[in-house]
Amino acid sequence: MSDKPKKDKEIARKIWLAGIGAYGRAFSDAQEAYSKVGKETAKVFEDLVHKGEGLEDKVTAAAKQYVPAVAEKHRATVEDRMERMKAALGFAETASDQQDRIETLEGRLDAIDGKLDELLAAVKALGMQPKAKRSTATKKKV
Repeated sequence: MSDKPKKDKEIARKIWLAGIGAYGRAFSDAQEAYSKVGKETAKVFEDLVHKGEGLEDKVTAAAKQYVPAVAEKHRATVEDRMERMKAALGFAETASDQQDRIETLEGRLDAIDGKLDELLAAVKALGMQPKAKRSTATKKKV
């Protein structure tokens, strides 16, 4: 019976060594494959660079042809989005909208000016003098 534990240890050792050997072999194979791929990758890269140099003029000419159209389309798209955003926020005003606002403001200023004249007349009627004279500004009609 003393041989059986010795034999079991020897089998366990061989299994252990086989595992280490498999790991070593896989590592060596991986290094070899990596070296091969690294060399081939450099060659493939150089081939692609060479082909790219041959096509560079064609690509540049095509880009010059299409870039203005794409830029114009993009610019129009951005402007459209800005207009839609302004409209959604209530900032989209046409020239007539702006003219209407100006006329409304002028009307309000005329009303304020009229009330101020009434107040000054009332102050004078009471025999009081206003402390500061108001200057009349000339109105510009747009």
